[in-house]
Amino acid sequence: MNIKLMKLTTLKKNTILVIRFVAICFLLNSYLQSNVLSAQVDSITSIKWNDAKWIGYTKDHRPEEWAARDLVRNQPPMDINTWVPKEEDLKVTRRKTHPSVLLRKSFSITKEVSYAEVAVCGLGLYELYLNGEKVGDRVLDPAQTSYNKRAFYVRHNVTEALRKNNSLGVMLGNGFYGQNMAFSPGLSYGKPRAILILNIVYKDGTKEQIVTDESWKVHSSPILFDNIYHGETYDAREEIKDWCSFNYDDTSWDTAELMEVPKNTLIKQELEPMRKIRPIKPISIWKAEKGWILDMGQNMTGWLAISVKEKEGTVVKMRFAEHLMPNKQNIDPASTGIHVTGNTQTDIYICKGDGTETWEPRFTYHAFRYVQIEGLSEKPDLSQFTGWLVRTDAERIGTFKCSDMLINKFYEVSMWTIEDNIQGLLSDCPHRERCAWMGDAYVVAEAASFNFDLKCLWQKTSSDMETVLGVSQAHFKDPFPYDARTPANISVGKRLCLQARPDWGAATIMVPWFSYVYYGDKSIIQGAWEMMEGWMAYLDEKVQEDGIINGGFGDWCPPGGNPEMDTAPALTSTALYYQSLVSMEKMAMVLEKREAANNYAEKAKMVKTAFNQTFFNAETKSYGSQTGNAFAIYSGLVPEGLEQLVADNLATIIMRDKKGHYSTGIFGHRPLYTVLNDYGHDAITKHLWSITDYPSLGFMTEEHDLTVWPEGVNNWDKTKRYYRHSFNHPMQSGFAASFHESLGGIRPNAEYPGFKKFYLKPTFLEGVDWVEVTHKSPQGTIESYWKKEDSKVVWTISVPEQSEAIVQLPYYKKEQIKLNNTSVSANVFNVSSGKHIIRISDSK
Repeated sequence: MNIKLMKLTTLKKNTILVIRFVAICFLLNSYLQSNVLSAQVDSITSIKWNDAKWIGYTKDHRPEEWAARDLVRNQPPMDINTWVPKEEDLKVTRRKTHPSVLLRKSFSITKEVSYAEVAVCGLGLYELYLNGEKVGDRVLDPAQTSYNKRAFYVRHNVTEALRKNNSLGVMLGNGFYGQNMAFSPGLSYGKPRAILILNIVYKDGTKEQIVTDESWKVHSSPILFDNIYHGETYDAREEIKDWCSFNYDDTSWDTAELMEVPKNTLIKQELEPMRKIRPIKPISIWKAEKGWILDMGQNMTGWLAISVKEKEGTVVKMRFAEHLMPNKQNIDPASTGIHVTGNTQTDIYICKGDGTETWEPRFTYHAFRYVQIEGLSEKPDLSQFTGWLVRTDAERIGTFKCSDMLINKFYEVSMWTIEDNIQGLLSDCPHRERCAWMGDAYVVAEAASFNFDLKCLWQKTSSDMETVLGVSQAHFKDPFPYDARTPANISVGKRLCLQARPDWGAATIMVPWFSYVYYGDKSIIQGAWEMMEGWMAYLDEKVQEDGIINGGFGDWCPPGGNPEMDTAPALTSTALYYQSLVSMEKMAMVLEKREAANNYAEKAKMVKTAFNQTFFNAETKSYGSQTGNAFAIYSGLVPEGLEQLVADNLATIIMRDKKGHYSTGIFGHRPLYTVLNDYGHDAITKHLWSITDYPSLGFMTEEHDLTVWPEGVNNWDKTKRYYRHSFNHPMQSGFAASFHESLGGIRPNAEYPGFKKFYLKPTFLEGVDWVEVTHKSPQGTIESYWKKEDSKVVWTISVPEQSEAIVQLPYYKKEQIKLNNTSVSANVFNVSSGKHIIRISDSK
């Protein structure tokens, strides 16, 4: 029995050894195969664009009726309600867009495919098709940039989609590259074109490449008109069935034309793609003077998908706007920029008449709440329409809610506004200009970064700025000459609006700095260092003898408009110069450039002294305005020990001088509520967030509660038109950072970027019962939830595993505070990762 048992034991051990050996061989084989495939894939990651050619089509077969649109060029006066137009005011010019085209090529393969990838750049926009199906879910691809300097290509894994017989197709639209309608035809870079490489790695290790060249075929597309600002016209009767299938007979198609090679560099797009983020269902529809008006219930950016059943040739016309005319019988195109772009956002669908037809645009987007729809034979049903929110697919990483519904509304409105403008860049508005104004990026960067993962967007923004260095003339309002080291007021494209002014140009420094602080990746400051040093050197030469920087747009768009600006542009420009110097010192230390750091630190000291000598009233402890006080505190410019007195004066200006209303523009509004809360004036914050008369956030949300207005316009008569004013500008959303940094108390620590260590310094806002805030940092999700219970506050916090937090409760004594039911030694203390409960007694 013992011998048999020994034999069985030996056999069992041998069997186990064999199994282990086989498993190791399997894993080794898998590893080697994986490495071979990885090496093969790596061999095609460096795209050799010289193997491919730019192709397109210069012929235009579109009917004039649809290929061109009228542009209104004469601007009505501001007082549109009393305007009686003359004949010359109604004159229009007619202009064509470049045609949209289809490109195709069929090919066969005879081997098993290991890996296949398409690298493609379509200018201005493209859709990629393989064997009749669109590849991926990206839209409005690739992202906008300065096409004279660079263009983005995109890579698509198509391994599973390849067959024995295949057909590649590309549909091209104008995008911003071919945009020749809004503002000036000179903004166009040229006609649409594409370059493509399909790299195939076979399982036997051999490779094959399909590229764009003269072997491709080309044809006009069913899109008769496309302009990124104006809209799209699609004739379903011109659709070509199976145009991207292998068996399609393309002998009637023309040979693709070789297009001029753009003078730019092709760069892989690292930014997240544009996508259809979520559907928005309309809430009502009613008969209009012409057609029907559809109310989406939300001011949004994207487009409208339709489902209609009409006769062949029926023209369905959709015009988009944020507002209605006073009689609610027509949309009002003024709010979405007809005075700038010359036309109303309009999509047109021409029916083919073969039953129910569904359609949505490809190469345009709109900003709108209302759609006026003409051409339908009967009243449509709401189910026939779906709005799509379209934006860069950056992850949502922040939330906020509290017991006060109006404050929640301010947050929601701000988030909608930011989200609507994440369009491959942070746009100033999603309709009227669609431009990356640098001052806007600076003001909203922190509010946006608390709520969206914009690491890639800020990287692109910074590199976009480099593409426009030295390409604009000096601004006529500034005493500074042209300088090759300066970017433009708009950070990308051709419409740059002159050389960056001292305040708007601060984004050159502050966007990389904010990105580093919030996401912890120093590559952005490494890549931008030369540009940032150039900008600072330029400013150093422009500082006056008294240490002040003159010029700039100033505290843009306060209530009442810019004529009501009560803060000198020199104050905000000099404060931004100081912020830039301090940030440059810290970034130099990160990059171990100690000499540069010392240099910036010394300059910052001198600027701080000059700033206070010029703007600070030692007697009143004031910088003369709400913005002056709030921005000085926010910038760290107030003489040490006087911050509380300056904040007290800020409170006085609000409540006494401005009768309980704010008067700041975008620079002052960004820190206003956080400053008030930090220095014990949270009752004033609550007051400002409770009123609904003009000017106030409540007035804005009560009147048009869907996105944030840009202009601090006059106290409008609500029965009249809101002429020339967009209602979707994120530059006025900068204040929304206070929901996270002040009410939730979550604040980054620049010495430990990416929230490796961060501050928790909340304001238990008077009149608010509870607040719940989250932020998904690079280390994990931070949570801050406090609730008032009688005379106590119970505050629950969650610190990510790799993080540590510094709790600051300056208005409470240590005796009032318990951490996890244990006394603390001070009102400032550290907490490790995990969940903690802090109880504070005798709270407000």
